[in-house]
Amino acid sequence: MSRFKSIDSKLIDLASKLNGRLTKDRPDYPEVLRTFEERRIDWIENDIMKAIIIQPNFEVNGVNSNIWNFVNIAIYDDGFSIARPKWIEILVDQKDFIFIAENIDELLLKSEENLSNISMKDLV
Repeated sequence: MSRFKSIDSKLIDLASKLNGRLTKDRPDYPEVLRTFEERRIDWIENDIMKAIIIQPNFEVNGVNSNIWNFVNIAIYDDGFSIARPKWIEILVDQKDFIFIAENIDELLLKSEENLSNISMKDLV
C-alpha cells in the first residue's frame, strides 16, 4: 500500500486549485529508475515554474525512504540563458513520513502561500 494513500486526495485537490499537475513516482523515468515513491505538484504562473515536492532523502549511497523532505521551489527558465534564477524553501527536512502526513494541511497551506507570493524579484 502506498504511504501517500492518506494524503493523495489533498494533493489532487490542491493541484486542481492551482491549475497544476500532480505526478506520482516520476512517471517519465524508465521503470528501472522508479525505485521510490514521490509526489509533486507542478504549475507555471507568470512564466515562473513552481513546484511542491514530497520525496525521500537522496544520499550518497542511494535513496533513503526512512526520512523525507517537503520542498517548495520556483524557477525561471527562459530557454536561452545559462542562469536559471530560483527560490527554494525546505518546509520539512529529513523527517519520518508520518510527520508530513500528520501536518499535510499546514504544509500545503504554507506552500500555497509561499509560492503564490513568489515573483521574479524573489528569484536568485
